Amino acid sequence: WRGFSGGQRDMFDEVLKFGSMIVDALVAYNQPLFVYIPPFAELRGGAWVVVDSTINSDVMEFYAAEDARGGVLEAAGAASIKFRDRDIITTAHRTDHVLRDLDAKMAAAKEKAATAGADDAAVCGEEIVYQQVAVHFADLHDTAGRMQAKGVIRRQVQWAQSRAFFYWRLRRRL
Repeated sequence: WRGFSGGQRDMFDEVLKFGSMIVDALVAYNQPLFVYIPPFAELRGGAWVVVDSTINSDVMEFYAAEDARGGVLEAAGAASIKFRDRDIITTAHRTDHVLRDLDAKMAAAKEKAATAGADDAAVCGEEIVYQQVAVHFADLHDTAGRMQAKGVIRRQVQWAQSRAFFYWRLRRRL
């Protein structure tokens, strides 16, 4: 079980209430605050929203390691929203020469049910591959390099240099 579901248990545990209390406190906070996503860590969903540096950009700074991931949605969720099944089918038939050949065969032998069934199985296998490609593409948008390019984080900080970097950064901010 991960994240906030919006279900009865989360409402009973007052997850939204405590998240909003954190946001309220961060808005009023006036000391330097650094958020760092360490290597191989992920910051997702409501946790991302609660510590987003746009809440109080005067004091909050966001950093991440090269291997960190972050975003409101996970890659599979973002891919299912942005790359629907019909889009996958359209893209697959537009870019894959095997599927174009199958389309030509299906058009030529439309009345043969056995041939059409075999072609449908091949198309289904291709759709799975294209769905995996869509998830991988969405996952590439959650990397630290992409977050930096979009201005979500200030810069990438190597784990080995993070202690010295944040020491000098805090000293400068104070």
